[in-house]
Formats: sequence, structure tokens, C-alpha cells
Amino acid sequence: MRSRHALLITLLSLGISHTAWASTDGGHANSNANSREVASALGGLKNKTYSLEQAPKIRVASFNIAAGKVSDMTAIAKAIKAMNVDVVALQEVDKLTGRSGKLDQAEELAKLTGMHVAFGRAIDFDGGEYGLAFLSKYPLHDSKIYPLPSGQREQRIAFSAQTDVPEFPAPITLINTHLDTKEDPAMRLDQVRELNDRTIEMRGIKLLFGDMNDVPGSVTWTELSRYWNDIMPKQQDGRSWPAENAEIKVDYLFTGNAQRWHLDSLTVPNASGDWNGIHWPAVSDHLPLVAELRLTEQ
Repeated sequence: MRSRHALLITLLSLGISHTAWASTDGGHANSNANSREVASALGGLKNKTYSLEQAPKIRVASFNIAAGKVSDMTAIAKAIKAMNVDVVALQEVDKLTGRSGKLDQAEELAKLTGMHVAFGRAIDFDGGEYGLAFLSKYPLHDSKIYPLPSGQREQRIAFSAQTDVPEFPAPITLINTHLDTKEDPAMRLDQVRELNDRTIEMRGIKLLFGDMNDVPGSVTWTELSRYWNDIMPKQQDGRSWPAENAEIKVDYLFTGNAQRWHLDSLTVPNASGDWNGIHWPAVSDHLPLVAELRLTEQ
């Protein structure tokens, strides 16, 4: 106690107040009082497990629609209806661009499918916009756009929205992305690190969809796997591009590490291109990934 008192006297003689001495780390970005990591960690769901019989169920898909360059919105809407999903994440979506006849593709698909919609702009393009979208049977809310590092290449984003699905204990946060196409993975790696940095703060139930433009086991996939679980079983053929005679898997659905899910079914129609009455290579240059999941641990 004496040494602490003596130190305080010394500090005061140097013009340093007790308050300043006691809180020298108070304004630091990682101090307990101001840390975003601490704030986000305090906002999570309480852990709970479900039996398979009681587990909430959701059917979801990820689908790169190639901005309607392979088919049109009528064909894409018919394909989405054939999926019979609660939520589909769409990549390569045009909004009022010249090449798409000034059509708002996401809104048109929402109208044709009877689903709710949210659009996330990545770039201005050809007199309109280009980006990502969600279609959902249930209302979408709290949508946000997160720019990802893109250098001098096409700007990439992560796009999130929330939806309330019956029987689930909390809103589900949906995240959609479309990463860089260059063979060198350096840019994708930067993009994934930024995505991970942003999404680790999102507490609660979350799902990540996207065209990652990279294959399982790549540095892109490995970096994602630090925080996310690829739902596809290792023994399943997940090749999704090109749609005709698919060669590589680039389209994914990941679940957050805080949750555990039971995979009831997972379909990538790459055997013949035909599934549920649709010839998928006639719809887009990517095949969809369609999954049915049950939440066993929140």
C-alpha cells in the first residue's frame, strides 16, 4: 500500500492525475469498455439443443443467375419455384441495366415467385446496378452491405439480411457473397478475411451463401473454414460450374460454427442437368445448390 501511495505522489508531482493513471487503456480500441468483440460476444443466443424430431427446419439455396444472360426472368422464376425453398441467395443480379432491358431483376423475380426480396448493390453498371439478392418466403429486414477489399478489380461485397422463419428461436442472419475470379487467390483471401472479421461479430443463427470462385481445400475455402462449416459431405459431388458438364465446385452453403445442423438433403443437379422438371443448364451457367437443414444446436 505504501509503495502504491508513493507512486501516486510521484505521478501527481509530474502532473499526471490519478484518473488518467487509473484509465490509461480506457480509450484503446481493444479496451474492455469499448471493445466491439466484447459487445458482440455478449449478444449471442443461449445454447440449446434439439432432438431431430423437434429441430426447426429450413430449406435454402444458393444460385448464380448470370444476370439473365443464359435465359430470362420467367425461366429463372420457374426454376426457383421448382426448388421449393424458404430462402434463395442469388448472385450476379442486374438492376435497371441496359443489358437487361432496364429491368429490376430481383423485383421481377419476387413478383413472379411471390417471395420477399432484398437487393445489395455491388457496383454501378451499364446505366444501372449489379449485385446480390435474397428471395424469401418470409419478410426480410435489417439488410446491410459490407464492401470487401477489391483493389483495382471489380468491387465485391458481402450482403446480409435477416428473416424470421417459423419455429426458429431467433431471426436467421443470411450472408451472401461473390468473390474475385482471378486465378491468383490473394484477393479472395483478403476478401474472406474481411468477411470473417465482419461476420464473427454477428451473433445468433447465421448462414453463408455464395459463389466463392474457388474449390474445396483451396486457401479461400480453408480460411472460410476457420469460422464456417461447409455443409457438403466430402463424398458428395458438388461440381456446380459450368452448368453443362460441370467441372468444379465454386458455389457453397456454410453454417456458422456456433450452431450444429442436421443435413436432410443436398442437391446439385450435375448428373444430367435435369431435376424437378427443370433442365438447369438452360437457366444459368451455374447449377444451384439446394439444401434442407434441421437446427440441432443453436
